Amino acid sequence: MVEKLPPKKSNIKMMRMKELTAAAGVPRGTIQFYIKEGLIPKPIKQSANSAFYTEEHLNDILLIKELQSKRFLPLSVIKEVMMGGGGKLSVNEISTLVELDGKVFSNIEEIPELKPLTAKQLSKQTGISLEDIKILEDMGIFTPIKKGTKKLYGEDDIRFAECRVKAIQVGLTPGLGFHIGFAKIHKEFIRKLVDEESKVFLRLLTGKLEIEKIAEILEAVTPIINTMLGIMHKKEIENTIKWYVLNSKAEGELPDREKGE
Repeated sequence: MVEKLPPKKSNIKMMRMKELTAAAGVPRGTIQFYIKEGLIPKPIKQSANSAFYTEEHLNDILLIKELQSKRFLPLSVIKEVMMGGGGKLSVNEISTLVELDGKVFSNIEEIPELKPLTAKQLSKQTGISLEDIKILEDMGIFTPIKKGTKKLYGEDDIRFAECRVKAIQVGLTPGLGFHIGFAKIHKEFIRKLVDEESKVFLRLLTGKLEIEKIAEILEAVTPIINTMLGIMHKKEIENTIKWYVLNSKAEGELPDREKGE
């Protein structure tokens, strides 16, 4: 199926390959490679031999050049950045995000309250199973570091393991079906939340403050936001229970909250 060009009255600027290569400063072959690798969208085709490109293509190519030449990121990492969801960030905003790497929470990491542990030590100290440790690592929730032949779990992983064991102790047991995979629900929602937060924060702060100041703000505001999220989570649980109580139907039939029934 051939895509139709935007209406002539549209403000979208259309370019041929020759115009795009001149504007972006990269050869045709590079652009074709980017398209093949999924780094930039496919062109809009009016016919088999007629392809058009937009400002979106140009901006994406300029962003790739920026991340390669000034941030020294490999294409594999750049692709992850480019595929990071809708509402793309600008070149400057992503540059700010890249510069923040290693600066946020660095002071906290330099003075850990808990000594890093091996998997066996972590299991013995907290009571979490070795199986759960492996699953959490596979999900990207646990992020151990390698020191020589050892794999060590830091303070965040230790705190999480303690919480996992406490959840089991209060009743969320694997025997009832509360396996560690349940954490994937929260991880996915948090990832989406951070994606949206990043877009808002970067657009409001980029170019207005120094990187060090932005890192300082993010570090200070994170526990505040986490407390707010905890309160909202608690209230939403209460609201959900109340909603079902008020909207219960006949015995054995549950209302559908999403449909507002």
